[in-house]
Amino acid sequence: MGRDNLLYLLKVLGLVLVMSYVVDKIIFLAFNQISDKVYTGQSIGKLNQFLKLKDSLDWIVLGSSRANHTIDPSQLTPRSYNMGLDGRQIAYSAALIKLLPTQKDQTILLQVDPLSAVSPAYDGSDLKALNTKYNRNETIRTEINRMGQDNRFQLFFWSLSYNGMVMGILKNYLRPGYDHHTYLGYDPIYPTDQQQKIFQTILNRKKEVPCGSPTINPIYQKTLEELAIYCKNHRKKLIVFSSPEYADRCKDDDVLLDNLMQNLGIKYYNMTDFFKRNNDLKNWKDETHLSHKGASQFTIAFRKKLGLP
Repeated sequence: MGRDNLLYLLKVLGLVLVMSYVVDKIIFLAFNQISDKVYTGQSIGKLNQFLKLKDSLDWIVLGSSRANHTIDPSQLTPRSYNMGLDGRQIAYSAALIKLLPTQKDQTILLQVDPLSAVSPAYDGSDLKALNTKYNRNETIRTEINRMGQDNRFQLFFWSLSYNGMVMGILKNYLRPGYDHHTYLGYDPIYPTDQQQKIFQTILNRKKEVPCGSPTINPIYQKTLEELAIYCKNHRKKLIVFSSPEYADRCKDDDVLLDNLMQNLGIKYYNMTDFFKRNNDLKNWKDETHLSHKGASQFTIAFRKKLGLP
């Protein structure tokens, strides 16, 4: 290849890169304009609502679907919000805690499952759900990078932040699923008769599974250690709880998590056996998710346990 051809090729390549960069930023800004107006749905709407309300809240519930469908914040205090989301775990929750105002007294109810806490497979990848804020929020970018969940291409192509979320965002932009002005984050479950029958069939076929030799996942341990210190230094009261399970068949992980909480000085309520003496199927959707009926009973009882008037 001649020198002139090489220079021409480099110029074309440079032009393509510049155009790609410009087009990417235009797309990114357009997505931002749309997504910032979305306040419903789990793709980004619930996160947007939380970010809008966070400075005014007194109680915040964080965790997975087992927080989202378990605690009704309307039965806690007037300024409470349930930020539980399907598939989220400790890393995602920790990042949101670090977005809270540092000079306001707030109580955090953090849901942690013993089984998740001992899972060797957990790598903090739930943080990727915050990718849309990666190039817009320094705290979120720091947490994603620190957990090794960053995408190097995302540093150049910002619109990659919306990868896999566009359809969900557009759906809720065009047709919101609920009135976010009255929404407090709790999503009740109302199982159908057919779902109840399926659940009963599953229970009839259930076999005992050996516990193995569980150990606390290092990411869980490190994150909880950091949260204990962070919350103490930033006027946050951290309370960790484990949601009810239909049948907690292994207690080894419970013991490990309880010991960790004691060592860290974190208030912990293991509520996995809450319904053990009254396990009415109508309280459940499946073995780990409560129906609205069950969640209402649990929230009222847990509220009293927390000492709320």
